[in-house]
Amino acid sequence: MTAPTIQWTGRADPAEVTGRAVPVRAGGRGGWWALLPTVVALGLGWWRLDARDLWNDELVTWHVTSLSVEQFRMLVGNIDLVHAGYYLVMSALTTVTGDSATALRLPSVIAVGFTAGLVALIGRRLFDTPVGVLAGLVFALLPTVSRYAQEARSYALVTLAAVAATWLFLRAVDRPTRARWWAYGVLLVLVGWLHFVALLVVPAHLFHLWRSVRGEEPRWRWAASTAIAGLFVLPVLILGSRQSGQISWVENDADAVLRFLANLTGTTAVLVLVAALAVLAVAVAGADRRATVLMLLVWAVLPPVAGYLTYSVLHLFLARYFLFTAPAWALLAAFAVCRTARLATRGRVPAVWLAGALVLLPALVWQTLPAQERVRSNEADGQPRYLDAVRYLGTQVKPGDGVAYNDGFGGSSDVARKATDYGLRDQVRPRDVFVAVPARQTGWLTARECREPLPCLGDTRRIWLVETGHLDDPLAGLPPAREALLRQRFLIRHVERFDRVRVVLLERKPA
Repeated sequence: MTAPTIQWTGRADPAEVTGRAVPVRAGGRGGWWALLPTVVALGLGWWRLDARDLWNDELVTWHVTSLSVEQFRMLVGNIDLVHAGYYLVMSALTTVTGDSATALRLPSVIAVGFTAGLVALIGRRLFDTPVGVLAGLVFALLPTVSRYAQEARSYALVTLAAVAATWLFLRAVDRPTRARWWAYGVLLVLVGWLHFVALLVVPAHLFHLWRSVRGEEPRWRWAASTAIAGLFVLPVLILGSRQSGQISWVENDADAVLRFLANLTGTTAVLVLVAALAVLAVAVAGADRRATVLMLLVWAVLPPVAGYLTYSVLHLFLARYFLFTAPAWALLAAFAVCRTARLATRGRVPAVWLAGALVLLPALVWQTLPAQERVRSNEADGQPRYLDAVRYLGTQVKPGDGVAYNDGFGGSSDVARKATDYGLRDQVRPRDVFVAVPARQTGWLTARECREPLPCLGDTRRIWLVETGHLDDPLAGLPPAREALLRQRFLIRHVERFDRVRVVLLERKPA
């Protein structure tokens, strides 16, 4: 029995013909191999999809999709314009699929699956089929990819749009047609509307044109496509940058840099592995592939560096904003392994050097298993198990009951509010006794609380206090006037404990 081999294109190396690296016009049936990383990514994304509670950002996604058109317009006019495109997509989808945790996360799962397949196709076009398949599998196995495949936020869709734009760009360069360049421009608009930071993939496209493509026509067509796309994206970029204060808490000190690097791939060990392979890719590239490898380095390295340097203005130095660079790291790692194996065997036994390439996968699986478990647990977010507490609350609340919140630090506890609204969305919810204007009516993501607690309290007889403080006294840490009022007029009747959260029943004292 002969060893299995992957079907090659059978074409001469373009570098031998032109003297410079150009995109490979992949032919044959090798493209079907892209289904393998697609299936793996979909399987990992679906695995224990609902094991982790919705956390703050995901609750925001649900909250925004439940707004009316006017409430949505008010919100994006004040905050979160950068995610407006994603919210519109999710609003449309949830009307069909519902708003369960699985339904909210499913678009991200599908996006990561398609992205893994496109990574394989890009690797096949730039190098060959084994590099593409291995790159798609490496991408699918990264813990950070699994994390955001299972999160109801925009990052997986942003990554899909950026990778799809890159794939269309390479196809347009390979065989220029008006339709392909128009499609590329439309994808760039979509990238900008989903999250404008992902447009930092465009410099990699420019580098590829500069180093690997001859002739002026492709460059003029690229310039026209990007310029027209820029006209549609520029308003979002300008208006969105004015709202950057909402993430002004983002830091760029030494600890923040270390967190960024670890979160970029999911673990520090995996980051070291792919970074070492990226360096190896440069070393073994040779003249025929050096320009392509450098293009991938621009894609992988330039966006995080730009995020760091513009920290004081845009506050974008968070790893999740740069998930779209993970495909470039995967492609570099796959090329390094495959090229090294091929050089070691001098390319004479394809099945052998393919087996050598697959050595990377067991190592990656071994290193990522603990992280894969962690991203499917609530430890990934460090947030109290609000939804467990809310489910209990739903079984105990009676008509006329109220609810209040205490984060132990005198804050507004809007995360707990959104968790309560979500968990009891199909039930009669207790009145939020200390809120004057709900968040959905303020034009912001936070509610407007009562300045004077007594009038808001009214004649409420029972209050359920959702409390996340670290003190024995559940009333400690409330705003002073609110704490004094509750101590004066209510008694603690029952305390139910959950993971980092308590539900406390307060009953009004006898007159």
